[in-house]
Amino acid sequence: MGKQRGLCRRRQNQGKIAHKRIKHQEIMVKRDDDGISALPDCLLLEILSRLPSTKDAIRTGTLSKRWEHLWTWVPTLIFSTKTGPPTQRLQNSKPRDEFPLLVDKTLTQCRQIKLKKFILHTYYDTRFESQFNNWIRYAISCNVEELNLEFWGSETEFLLNEFIFINSCFTDLRLAGCKVNSSGAISWENVRSLCISGVNVDEDLIVNIVSGSPLLGTLVFEYCRWLNITSESEASDIIRKCVPTSLSLTQCRQLKLLKKFKLYAHYDIQFQSQLNNLILYAIRCNVEDLNLRLWNHAYDDEFVLDQIVFTSSCFTELRVGGCMLNPVGAISWKSLQSLCISEHISLDEDLIENILCGSPVLETLELDDCYGFRRLNITSKSVKNLVLCGYEVPYGGFEADMIEINAPNISSLTMEGWNFLCKPLLLNVSSFVKAHLDFSFTKLEHRQKKPNEVEEELLKGCIMNLRHVKELQLGVVCSKLAGGLR
Repeated sequence: MGKQRGLCRRRQNQGKIAHKRIKHQEIMVKRDDDGISALPDCLLLEILSRLPSTKDAIRTGTLSKRWEHLWTWVPTLIFSTKTGPPTQRLQNSKPRDEFPLLVDKTLTQCRQIKLKKFILHTYYDTRFESQFNNWIRYAISCNVEELNLEFWGSETEFLLNEFIFINSCFTDLRLAGCKVNSSGAISWENVRSLCISGVNVDEDLIVNIVSGSPLLGTLVFEYCRWLNITSESEASDIIRKCVPTSLSLTQCRQLKLLKKFKLYAHYDIQFQSQLNNLILYAIRCNVEDLNLRLWNHAYDDEFVLDQIVFTSSCFTELRVGGCMLNPVGAISWKSLQSLCISEHISLDEDLIENILCGSPVLETLELDDCYGFRRLNITSKSVKNLVLCGYEVPYGGFEADMIEINAPNISSLTMEGWNFLCKPLLLNVSSFVKAHLDFSFTKLEHRQKKPNEVEEELLKGCIMNLRHVKELQLGVVCSKLAGGLR
C-alpha cells in the first residue's frame, strides 16, 4: 500500500511539473510575440536597414515565418566584398566570381519600390561591367537617394554610364575608383553631399559638377589625380569625354548652401593654380568647414596657401595639413571656433601669436606633428581645449629640446602620439579641469639610456603639474609607464 501511495504521489508531482512546463512555454511564446517580432513592419524594416550588409538582413529570414521575406522590402541595399585583408581580397578570385551571382539573385527577389540607400563596394573586374551597370540602373529605377560606389584593385577605372550624370533622385553621392567623364552637362539637381575619391579630376569637370549641383552642402575630393593638360600630346594620352566649358571656376555661380569643403590631394607644383582656384571658390561660397590636406614627398616644396585664406571670416572650423602658413599681414578668422594644423607644418611663436590674436572666438586648438616653436603661450580667454599630437621634425628641420606650455585659461589638455621629440614643460595650467596623456618620448639619444627612464621622469613631472585636475586620464602608452613610477 505504501509503495502504491508513493507512486501516485510521484505521478501527481510529475503531472504538476509538466503542467508548469507547458505554462512556461506559453509565457515564452507570448513574450516572443510581444517582443521584436510584434513590432510593426515599418520598424522592423528600419532595424534591418541598419545592419552592416544586405547579407546580414537576409540571414534574419531564418528567425521565423514572419521574418522569412521581410528583408525583400528593406529600403537599403549594401553589397560589399570588403572581407578579410586587402591582399586576400586580391588573391582569392573565387569570392569575386561568386559575388555577381549572389547580387543578381538578391535583386531578383527584392520587392521595394523606393530605395533610400544603395552601396556597392567591390573589386573591379571588366568581365562583370555590364552587371555592375545593371545593378546601378536597378537602384536608380527605385529612385535611390544615396548612391555609394567604390571600385578598387584594377588599373582600369569603372566607366560610369551616362544615366548617372543626369538624375534628380540622388541626394547623397559618393564615387570612388570610377571614371567620371560625362559627355554632356551634369544635372544633379537634388544632391546635397558629393564625395569624389580616387578619380581623374580637372577644372572642367569641377565646373561641370558645381554648375549642375545647385543644392550642394558638402563637397569632398579625396586622393584624386589632378590633370593639367598643357599640350596636344598630353591630351591624346588622356581619354576624356567631358564636354568643354567656356566657364572657369572663378566664373561659376556661388553655391549658397555649401557649408563643408574637403580636399585631400597629393601636391605637385604644376597643380598649385588649380588647387588654389578650387579653395578660393569654396571660400567665395562662404564655406564654414574647410578641411585641407595637401602632401608631397619633399618638405621644401610645400603648398602655398593663397593670402585670402588668412583673412576669411566665414570659417567656423578649419583643418590645414601639409600647407605652408605664410600670412603677409594680420590673420583674421573672426568666426573660427576650431583649428587643427597638421602634417609637419613649421610654426614659430610669432605665427602662433598671429593666429590666436586673429581668432577671437577660437575654442579648440590642435597641433598635430608640428614643429619650430619652443613655447606655446596661449593666453586667449576663448581657447579652452588644447590638443598636442606629437612634435615631429622633418630631416634637417629645427628641433627643440623642450616646449614650454603657458595656458592659464585652458580647461582641457590632450597630449598623445608616438613621436614627441621634445620635453613638454607645463607652466601656468591652473585652469585645467581635464587632461588626457598618451604619448611616447622618442628622442634617439635618450633611447641609449636605461629603458623608459627618461619617459617615466617626464610623465611623473606632467602628473605632478596636473595633480589639481578633476579628471586625469592615462592612455595605453602612459599607463604602462605609470606602472614603473613610485
